[in-house]
Amino acid sequence: MNSGPSRGHAVPTTAAGRLARCGVGLASNTRARRCGRACPYLPGVVVPGVKMTELSQYLVRPGQVREWTLHPPALSAAQRAERDAVPPSYNQESHVLTMARLQERGVRTADWGGVAFEMPGEFDLEAFGRALADWIGRHETLRSGFRDAGGELHRFTLAREVVGVDSTLLGDFRDSGVLNRFLRDRLDAATHTLHWPSYVVETVQRRDSTTVLLAFDHTQTDGYTLFGLVHEIHEIYRAARDGRPPVLPDTGSHVDYSHEQRTAAALVGREHPAVLRWERFIADSGGRPPGFPLPLGTSGEELLPQKSLFEWLLDPAGTDALTRACRSERTALPAGILAANALAAQRLGAPGPYRTVMPFHTRTRSEWTSSVGWFVEGGPVEIGLPDDCDFPTAVRLAQRSAREARQVARVPFFRVCELLGVDFKKSTPDPFSLLSYMDVRDTPGARDWAAWNARALLRLSDSGKACLWVVCTPEGLYMFGRYPDTRTAGATMSRYVRCVRDVLREAAGREALVGAGAARGALS
Repeated sequence: MNSGPSRGHAVPTTAAGRLARCGVGLASNTRARRCGRACPYLPGVVVPGVKMTELSQYLVRPGQVREWTLHPPALSAAQRAERDAVPPSYNQESHVLTMARLQERGVRTADWGGVAFEMPGEFDLEAFGRALADWIGRHETLRSGFRDAGGELHRFTLAREVVGVDSTLLGDFRDSGVLNRFLRDRLDAATHTLHWPSYVVETVQRRDSTTVLLAFDHTQTDGYTLFGLVHEIHEIYRAARDGRPPVLPDTGSHVDYSHEQRTAAALVGREHPAVLRWERFIADSGGRPPGFPLPLGTSGEELLPQKSLFEWLLDPAGTDALTRACRSERTALPAGILAANALAAQRLGAPGPYRTVMPFHTRTRSEWTSSVGWFVEGGPVEIGLPDDCDFPTAVRLAQRSAREARQVARVPFFRVCELLGVDFKKSTPDPFSLLSYMDVRDTPGARDWAAWNARALLRLSDSGKACLWVVCTPEGLYMFGRYPDTRTAGATMSRYVRCVRDVLREAAGREALVGAGAARGALS
């Protein structure tokens, strides 16, 4: 059993150097190298690297389906496990309690993230089983769960030695559509927030390759975790098959992180600057965190089915040009993303100032760089644009606001809610609309994503809010989003994403012209 005091460390303040850069001021210098390549599993089809998408938009070729879960001795050990003194992180606690409240109302909305990818050649079942057991042992959060104890969540954590996995043959499928729907239902069922374990692995085996799908309830992962998993699972499987140790960096524990977060947050009082900033931000937004800046045809508090959007914003050359445009104003690429969204909202008639919540990674120790877990907190962004604002002005204002938001995000949002005496997740999993930025160009295995036909999968949970992710990959910059399935929201989001794209391409195009002019001048 783990105990709280044994996990004590100083609260970290510096960012991990090896992290795939997420957040303003931490944009990677890595150059994008290509726009896609042929996928060996889908002849004639050129695919990009890891995209965020829904499972329904990912083609899984027919084959033999197996489900991989913890074996009975591990499940029995979990039932007997004593309480681990480390509480859940603030995000974990809020998520579990929200889902429990919804279940009391007879409502369940799936809320999982995952990855899907291909592994070439003949599938070694025994090696894959050993690899999964080693992987679960490597990440303590996958061996840790929660029990309800009279409204309080008590953690339990299994020792690494009891971990093992079993597989169950679920059937042979010959139709991709039927298979996809079957997999969706299996992933929904196996990632229930209030059950443990709340993650699952599915394989679809064929003679020439095997599709691997992993799905996790949000208590287990964040977006950066998902992008890093593809390479990690490949490497652990190859090592198990070859009889060698995997070549991977050491990794820390999200359980340790939860302890440190709670210890640090306990020192935050009602008059802390981050608490006061959130209080002003919420008051200025009408008494709740802000919703999407344009009409969606909802109040934001309904549980509505959602739809998704995907749009390539810039190719690699355009991404490089936009980065230069931001640097010319002494700002970073994430500020350019924020500026484009603020300008798009203004151009489409949204009242100012532009407000959103931006997630920032909290992997502030090097050992957490490769850890599975939910290492994210949000910060309030407010950008007041002057009339007829241009991109250089907007990006400078965005940089300033995002730096302030990052400082505020050092205090967990749900600790702030405790101190303010408010609860914004009583009726919906989403406390706010958000705009997220991730640069995954430095993520291990990024150059192989296209060859592996890899995707990051996002289940569209029911919600009345819109959430957007902008992701920088070796193939360029794209936006993925989910929004309530209303006629108003569909029209709004279509106009909005095109406007964001146009703003970014205008800024990148101007920078490209400036660069070309400078190059001609240097040659003359």
